[in-house]
Amino acid sequence: MITIIKTSLASFASVALAVVCLAFQPLLDDNRLSAQTVAVRTNALLWGAEAANVSVDLTVSEHSTVGITGVYSVLDSWIRDTNLKGWQIEYRYWFSHQPFHRLFVGPIAGIFHYSVKDDQDTQTCVPAGINVGYAWTLSTHWNVEACYGVGYLYYNRASRDAFDVISKSNHHKFTTINLGLNLSYVF
Repeated sequence: MITIIKTSLASFASVALAVVCLAFQPLLDDNRLSAQTVAVRTNALLWGAEAANVSVDLTVSEHSTVGITGVYSVLDSWIRDTNLKGWQIEYRYWFSHQPFHRLFVGPIAGIFHYSVKDDQDTQTCVPAGINVGYAWTLSTHWNVEACYGVGYLYYNRASRDAFDVISKSNHHKFTTINLGLNLSYVF
């Protein structure tokens, strides 16, 4: 089971990287690389939950970007002794004539694996939905973004009873799947 989970995380990371590379290829072919085609961002709310995170967003057209986010937290964090790691990919359509400025909307999906200190199995969380947000320009290169995503969430959970027997359950719900207060640097 753990091998399957590790393989699925590696497969998702490979597919996400391929999508980002394919999206970036037209920019290389047309020599349209400009000062604002790549942004690196981090979510301050995830840092508050002791989860290191970094995102890379690439411009794919005048109105759109594709981004990939990596998240990793350490065991023994203050959030219920939980370890979280995973990837998230998103497409953003910007309503301004320049990406990384003002209002955006787009689909978002990811795969995360988490474990709780007392459980033996790694659990999986798969969110997919719509993300909306706004980016305020602070200077030529710095932005602050606020975003909110809502959608479908699948996760499984393992729990241990008094007799040390692990029971597993699957859960599905419609909920918040992304909440961010991001600081981004636009190259």
